[in-house]
Amino acid sequence: MEEKTWQKSAPAQITLDSIFAALAAIWITIAIADNIHTKLKFFEILCSLFSFFLFAVSAEGTTNAYDERDVLKYVYYLLWYNIGVLLIGAAMGALIFAHFREHLLRFVGEGLWYLPPLFVESLITLVYIAFFMVLLWNWIRDARWILCTDETSFDAYLKELTDEADPEPNRHWLMKVIFKRRIRT
Repeated sequence: MEEKTWQKSAPAQITLDSIFAALAAIWITIAIADNIHTKLKFFEILCSLFSFFLFAVSAEGTTNAYDERDVLKYVYYLLWYNIGVLLIGAAMGALIFAHFREHLLRFVGEGLWYLPPLFVESLITLVYIAFFMVLLWNWIRDARWILCTDETSFDAYLKELTDEADPEPNRHWLMKVIFKRRIRT
């Protein structure tokens, strides 16, 4: 019996979960050993820890889905993978912000000297959070889609994964811009 698309992808997903779990474990040790004591430290460690567990659960669940040939279970554990990526991304973002906050304030604050310092600090924080949201957008979008998509779209996705329907091309806007002369559909 030939494996379906999702079954061919499952071993790669398990490997990806394992790599991210290792990254989360390393990040936990980095966050604990970090000498900058801020309110963000607890957040960093908590996000790293939860992401580690989510990657472990996702890897184990994907293995079970593969063994049981259950595509719905496979997609269910993709949700935990996506949330795990968001949490480890948040942990990394918090650690980087804790280390470079003062530098950003000094650098941007000099150019915006005419604005109140609290406003500049709030602006820098909001821009930084928005920047990380953009970096994590693919995983935010995927998690939201798995949770919120309508039944018809979700069933169509399951049919694509089980090779009952051809996948719809899903080209990123940047790909369309770069290859606009080469992409026909």
